[in-house]
Amino acid sequence: MAKERLIEALNDLVAVEIAAVTEYQQHAYLIDDPKMIDLLEDFSMDEMAHIEYFSREVARLGGIPTVIPKQIKHAGETDNELLQRDVHVEADAIKRLTEYMKLAEEEGAPRIKKLLEDVRADEIVHHDMLEAQLNPPKDFWGKMRNSMDIGSGLILTGLFWLYFWVFQWYVFFLFDARWAHNFAYPLILLTIGVAYKGKKMSTDLLASISAFMIIPTETGLISGTHSTYIVSIILLIILVLLVTERGKKQELLFFQHRSRRWLKKHLLTFAFLFLLHMPFLYWVTRVIFGEPAELNMPPEPPWERAYWGTASYNILVIPFALIGMAERFRGTLRRRISISKIGYWWSLLIIIAGVITIGATSGDWLRYSAPLVIAVIILILSIVAHKK
Repeated sequence: MAKERLIEALNDLVAVEIAAVTEYQQHAYLIDDPKMIDLLEDFSMDEMAHIEYFSREVARLGGIPTVIPKQIKHAGETDNELLQRDVHVEADAIKRLTEYMKLAEEEGAPRIKKLLEDVRADEIVHHDMLEAQLNPPKDFWGKMRNSMDIGSGLILTGLFWLYFWVFQWYVFFLFDARWAHNFAYPLILLTIGVAYKGKKMSTDLLASISAFMIIPTETGLISGTHSTYIVSIILLIILVLLVTERGKKQELLFFQHRSRRWLKKHLLTFAFLFLLHMPFLYWVTRVIFGEPAELNMPPEPPWERAYWGTASYNILVIPFALIGMAERFRGTLRRRISISKIGYWWSLLIIIAGVITIGATSGDWLRYSAPLVIAVIILILSIVAHKK
C-alpha cells in the first residue's frame, strides 16, 4: 500500500513535469526577449531531468512511469501572460512537492523525501527568477540586490584596478611602459563582466577572446601596451553590439537549440578558464622559473614587500575564477545558494583585501583611504540590500 501511494505521487509529479517541459518550450518559441528564451529553455532542461529522477524512482518501486502529461493550458501570447503562466506552474509544482514530502516522511522513505526536497529547491529558484522577471523590483535595494552577481563583481574589480593605475600609479607606467599590462587586465575583467550582464552569444565570444589575451600578455609574448589596445577595441565592439542587439528577438549569432546551449554555457567558461591562467602563469612561470620575457613584463617577486598586493590578488583570483566556472555548470550551491552571488561577495573580498594590503605595505594609509572607504561603503550597502 505504501509503495502504491508513493508511485501514485511520483507519477503525478512526472505528469506535471512533462507538461512543464512542453509549456516552457512553447513559451520559448513565443516570447520576444532573447534572454528569456534561453532561460525558459534552461528551465525546460531542468524539468526533463526531474522527469528522469521521478521515473527512475517509480520503476525502482515496481511501478510503470507515466508518459501522459497533465493538462496543458495555453496562456496567451504576450510576454507577461506567458510568464504568469510559468509562475503559476512553478507554484503548483512547489505545492505538490511540499505535500508529497510529507507523504514520503509518513511512509518512511527518506531517499524519496530527499529527492523531493532537492527538486523543490530547483522549482523555488525557477519561481523566484520568473517572479523577478515578471515583477522587477522598483526600489533601490531591490535593484541593487538583483545586480549583485559575478558580472557586477568583475566590473567592480576592474574599475578599482583601473583607478589605481590611472590616478595613483600612472607615473610608474610613464617611467616604465612594461607596467601597461595593468591597464589590459582590468579592461579584460570589465569585458567579461559586461558580457556576463549582456547575455549575448556574440559578446560572450568576444569576452573569451579578450580573456585569452591574458596568456600572451602574462608570458611576455606581447607588450602590455599592445594588449591594452586589443582588449580596448574588443570592449568597444561589445558595447556597440549590446546597443545594436537591444530589443531584437533574434541574436546576431544564432544557432540551433543544442549548439546554442553549449556555446552559451561554455564561452564564458573559457573566459574564466583564461582568467585562471593569470595566477597560474604568475606563480609557476614568473615566480618559480623566473621572468620569461623581461622585455615586456617587469619583475614582481612576491617576497618583496612592494609586490604583496600583486601576490595576494593572484591568490584570491584562483577561487574567483573557479567560482565563475562552477556558476556556468551548476548555477546554485546545494540548490539553494546562488554561485553567482558568491562570486560577487568574493570580488568585494578581493578589492578590500587588496586595498588593505597595498596600504599596509606602503604605510601611506591617507593616500589609499578613499578607495578603501568606497569599497567598505559598497560592502555595507550590499549587506543591507541582501538583508532586505
